[in-house]
Amino acid sequence: METEHLREIGLTDNEIRVYLELLKKEDALASELSNKTNINRTLIYQILNNLLKKGIISYVIKNNVKYFKASHPSRLLDFLKERESNIKNLIPELLNLTAPSEKKYSVELYEGKEGLKTILGDIVRTKPKEWLDITSGMTIEVLQDYVIDKWEKQRIKARIKARIIINDTDTGRKRGKQLEKLKITETRYMPKGLMSPSHIYVYGNRVAITLWVKNFPFGILIKSQEIADRFKEFFEWFWKIAKK
Repeated sequence: METEHLREIGLTDNEIRVYLELLKKEDALASELSNKTNINRTLIYQILNNLLKKGIISYVIKNNVKYFKASHPSRLLDFLKERESNIKNLIPELLNLTAPSEKKYSVELYEGKEGLKTILGDIVRTKPKEWLDITSGMTIEVLQDYVIDKWEKQRIKARIKARIIINDTDTGRKRGKQLEKLKITETRYMPKGLMSPSHIYVYGNRVAITLWVKNFPFGILIKSQEIADRFKEFFEWFWKIAKK
């Protein structure tokens, strides 16, 4: 069974082993769980207490003996929502700790697929009126399910209009057909023979330059109104020569 997602929500390997073992049973003693998972008795009680605090398991007492049982798996979603809520409540305090910058710009580097998701998340979070994109179309090769099934829906729900210029390639055309079906989205294609090697996003006071390659995707996020204005002019020039 794939357990990586359980680790991502904050469960340790031992907590996962105990939880999965409990799912197989109606209830179980700590000693049974210790034998089944090969975790020593002292540690098993610590793990069970951690899972109880997270609300992922519960217990009943029969004849003065404590039996543990797994909560319904849907409780994992509640646990995740509670963690998200706690982080949201913490954000104002964290922002107060942020040192004010005297610079009129900042540059940040994000690596891997999760880094690209962070940049895409910044677009939705900042809610610009319009998002401009010059794209190679490689999105569908790297993060198709995330972008199509989740992110584009978030963008449209946030009413962020998109204008997108796509490379006139097989990959670009394939991506273009997906985009043409979306609301508040306009697409055009680069003139034949002219291709962008990267994705360039322009939104608000930000410019992101991202490389959507399978082996090493990464992105550079620049925060500067002046630079964003220059890239917007650059985009508008290409928009005029791009084909519908």
